[in-house]
Amino acid sequence: MLFSWLRARRRRKLLAEPFPVRWIPFLERNVKHYSALSPSEQNRLQDIARVLIAEKQWLGRSGVFVSEEMKITIAAQAALLLLGSDRGYFRQVGEIIVFPTEFRTPVAADDWEDDFLSDTSLAGQAVYRGPVLLAWDEVLAEGRDPDMGYNVVIHEFAHQLDFLDGIAGGVPRLGDRSLESRWRYVMTVAFEDHRRAIKQNDTNTLFTPHAAESETEFFADATEAFYCRPLDLKDFNAEMYQLLAAYYQLDPVAWFNDQSPD
Repeated sequence: MLFSWLRARRRRKLLAEPFPVRWIPFLERNVKHYSALSPSEQNRLQDIARVLIAEKQWLGRSGVFVSEEMKITIAAQAALLLLGSDRGYFRQVGEIIVFPTEFRTPVAADDWEDDFLSDTSLAGQAVYRGPVLLAWDEVLAEGRDPDMGYNVVIHEFAHQLDFLDGIAGGVPRLGDRSLESRWRYVMTVAFEDHRRAIKQNDTNTLFTPHAAESETEFFADATEAFYCRPLDLKDFNAEMYQLLAAYYQLDPVAWFNDQSPD
């Protein structure tokens, strides 16, 4: 109780200060979503990002010094998932670890005798009740261009939302039985359809082959599509879009519809 009170007090004090003006160019240059948000949403994103920057430990690996630009660029993209509800500001994530490029992580089960590293290169990884690991070059490229359809920050922090109920099963904590029932049916059918499409080499799918591995990966991919390709997702599967909109309490289609042509 005391800790929660102190944390809330620190947040109030933090958010009473003006948002650092020097961070605005980073948002405008590195987080394409930012310019699509309404002024009130921009203010909310700024506040969420400040809390994430202040409350997480930021660590660099492989020679990376984690700069202010890196922090606000990553925090702002993660904050997109919390615009509708802060969900505890990813309280279970204590550290955000930044690599310069793709990385390999220690996996003892691989039985490597030399360095015990996975033989798979990763651009991001979410550890249950642990850190989020990110490759900065991927973060920057995908943050600047949502049209790519991918966003490693959104993907990995979606996993962390999935972990909140203690089960990595692709069903986040919804807080509504009827919504949960509908979610399980719609998302399970969509997942099985995607698995079938991948098995048959069918390219008429919105999600990556990786999303066919498990329902938790499918949820993270669906979240990427929701934020980066909302119009395509709504056309591809309107029920999925509606469920994600209900969970995230947002309608990203409105952001992209309001953007003027270049």
